[in-house]
Amino acid sequence: GFRSYETRCVLKAKLENGLTVLVTHFGLNPDEQENAVKTVLSVLEDEKCVLMGDFNVEPDNEVLLPIRARMRDAADVVWEEGYRQPFIRELGAGTLPRDTFAFYLIQDELYLNDYAKVHALAVTKTDDNEVMAFMAQVQHAIFHVEKTLHNEYLASFGITAQDMRDARQSAFARAYTANMLATAYGEDLIDILVAVLPCAWVYADYGQRLAREFTGTLDSNPYRSWIDTYRTDEFWQSSVWLIEHIESIADTLDEPRKRRLVEHFVRGVEYEYMFWASAYDHQMSWRPEWNGLAG
Repeated sequence: GFRSYETRCVLKAKLENGLTVLVTHFGLNPDEQENAVKTVLSVLEDEKCVLMGDFNVEPDNEVLLPIRARMRDAADVVWEEGYRQPFIRELGAGTLPRDTFAFYLIQDELYLNDYAKVHALAVTKTDDNEVMAFMAQVQHAIFHVEKTLHNEYLASFGITAQDMRDARQSAFARAYTANMLATAYGEDLIDILVAVLPCAWVYADYGQRLAREFTGTLDSNPYRSWIDTYRTDEFWQSSVWLIEHIESIADTLDEPRKRRLVEHFVRGVEYEYMFWASAYDHQMSWRPEWNGLAG
C-alpha cells in the first residue's frame, strides 16, 4: 500500500568559535534511517563537529555501522573460535604435527590455484584500472610469494611436484573454492571482493596475533616462515584495499543488499574455520569414515 515518509533534513551551523554543529532527526523506517545516515555523512567536514538530534536508533544499530564493522561483528563468534582452534594454537606454539601441516599445505596449494582464478575473473567485472591492477598484484603475490613459501615447506616434507599433480581437494576445501568460483562467474564485483576478503583478513589478523602471542618462542618455531609471511603490514594492506573498496561500493546499495553481503562474508569466515579444522583431522570427506571411498 501507499506509505508517506516525513521529510527529514540536517541543519548545519558554524559557530563563531569555529565549531560545526549538525542537528538531525532520523525517521522510524530503516530505509529512511539509512538515507539519513548518508545525508549526514555527506555534509560532515574534516574538522571536529558536534552531531545531535533524535536518531530513533540505538548507538550500535547496524544502520549506523560501516559495512566493515557489520561484517566483522557478524562473524565474530566464528572468527574467535577459529583463532582458538587446535590447528592455529599448535601452529603458533610450533607443536603442530608435521604431517598435519603437510596435509594443510597440500590443500592450501590447491586452494591458491582457484583463489588466483577468482581474482582473474574479477577483472572481467570492471573497467576500473585500479581494481584490475590490484587483482594482478594479488595473482603475482600468490605465485611469487605464497607459492614460494609453499614450495619450500613441501620440499622439506618430501612432497614432490608429481604428488601435487595427483592431489585432490578435501570436501571442505572444494566447497569453499566452488563457492568463490560460482560467485566470480555469476555475481557482481562487490560480491567477489567480499568472497575473497575472509581469506585475506583472517590470515592477516591471525598472523599478527600469533606473532605477538608467541613472540618469545618464534625463533625456534618450525612454522615461523608461515607466521612471518602473514604478520606483515604489506600483507595486511591487501585487506585494507578490499575493505575500502567494499565500503565505497556498499555506500550505494540498499539495506537488503548489504545484509546479503554480510551473510556472504560470514559464510566465508566459516569456510576458513573448516579449512583448518578439516586439515587438523586429516579429513578428506564430509565424514571421517568416508575418507578414501573415492580412491
